Amino acid sequence: MSIRPILGRHSGKPADRFAARVVGADCRMCSGYSLAVLERMIVKGSPTQSTGSAEGSESALGAGGTGKGLTGTRRPWWTAGAFVVWALTRAYAVLLYLGVIEYRFLDGMFADLQHYHRWSTGLAAGQVPGYDDSWQYPPGAALIFLTAHVGPSPSLDRYTDAFLVLALLADLAVLLTLARLARRKGSMLGAWSWAAFVPLLGMVTYARYDLFVAAVAVIALAATVRRPAIAGAVMAVGALLKVWPAMLLITAKPFRGLRPMLTGFVVALVVVGGALTVAFSDAWAGFTGNQADRGLQVEAVAATPLQLGRLFEGGAHVISAYGALELAGPFVRLATEIAPVLTVVGLGLLCAWWLLRGRRLVWSAALGFDVALAAVLVSVTTSRVFSPQYMLWLLALVGVCLSQRNTTQRIPAGLILAATALTGYLFPWIYAEATMTPTWRGMTVLATRNTLIVAATVLSIWALFRVKRAAEQSDDVDQTDDRVATDDHQTQAR
Repeated sequence: MSIRPILGRHSGKPADRFAARVVGADCRMCSGYSLAVLERMIVKGSPTQSTGSAEGSESALGAGGTGKGLTGTRRPWWTAGAFVVWALTRAYAVLLYLGVIEYRFLDGMFADLQHYHRWSTGLAAGQVPGYDDSWQYPPGAALIFLTAHVGPSPSLDRYTDAFLVLALLADLAVLLTLARLARRKGSMLGAWSWAAFVPLLGMVTYARYDLFVAAVAVIALAATVRRPAIAGAVMAVGALLKVWPAMLLITAKPFRGLRPMLTGFVVALVVVGGALTVAFSDAWAGFTGNQADRGLQVEAVAATPLQLGRLFEGGAHVISAYGALELAGPFVRLATEIAPVLTVVGLGLLCAWWLLRGRRLVWSAALGFDVALAAVLVSVTTSRVFSPQYMLWLLALVGVCLSQRNTTQRIPAGLILAATALTGYLFPWIYAEATMTPTWRGMTVLATRNTLIVAATVLSIWALFRVKRAAEQSDDVDQTDDRVATDDHQTQAR
């Protein structure tokens, strides 16, 4: 709905009198605000009213707020197209796996499945492999590895087949959840980003268990819209799989919105975590020790300067430890010790914004999703480890953010999508050039990818601070709205 037709007619109705008063008799009120804010004042019941953001009003009203735009859900071909792209790209992945299409990196991609298969045998007997330094997971991860353990003693090939099928189902679950989020004036861009960009990572998507964690995270975020307690419980399950989904609690509005979500989280963590502790011997073995002892992985953002230094004589060198390739040499220990500090500082800054400014904002699901993406970006950027499959975490959250039209994260999302393409090229095509035999090409691609992630992190946080200012401005508009309404009532009384 546009303001212009309303300004052209004044029928004496309250809305028309209000419009005439705003534009005519009291035009001083709108001198400092954009047209999008003025429309928000007049169009009551707009879906953007809950965002508290002028940018959100403009995106919803001016860019297809009726749901008939390109991103709207009223175009069946746009929705169906995402599922067609998903089906075609995943069918191609299956053909690669079956060997119908030659793929020379296939064996290397599924190397981690050998660990999963070996662990599943012990897990079936109730024993967590904490003795293996490659095991660095909470006990919930055992459930994923056991799910593909079909039969009393499955072969590696049978285990891998089952794992691939389960991974494809998790992949589909993400797409379905994103499509559901797009309903009711949402956007299918989130589903499209997932369908089109996940294949760029290659077969590593289905050869690691991070896809299952990403699926749990997306389902949890979708549940925050109407079922915060259930959302918190699902986040707890995700945290027991791989810790990072616990950060999604920041999607709640402080403090009232946090209470039901945190309750569900704590209850599920105690119940499910307790059950896992009882079900497995030494359930938490290896998780704390092996994870804390990890060094600086070659692909980590903090390792980028040291990696570039390897192009010249001297500097760091690559070693194999804890199931990954890590750096050793001068300044590596310093970078390894600084990274956790940066994580605490970055997340602390975001939590401070959440606590101090979050209560003043008109909170919405879209804003909660945006904060979640910023938190995970901070964690990935400052981590000592940055494996290729970590991009699935970011792609999942990008999909959730882009499912909302009034998201503030479009530019960070674009940078993450670009980084995804570079990651798919880096691993496995030129991975050796960034690890064992460094070349300018390999290091340039790695440095560019990491630079994009850093830029996405900075812009993501900056976008949230812009939401703060827009929301405060919107609060001023609401106060002026109330004053004008009061004056109007007083005029009628006279």
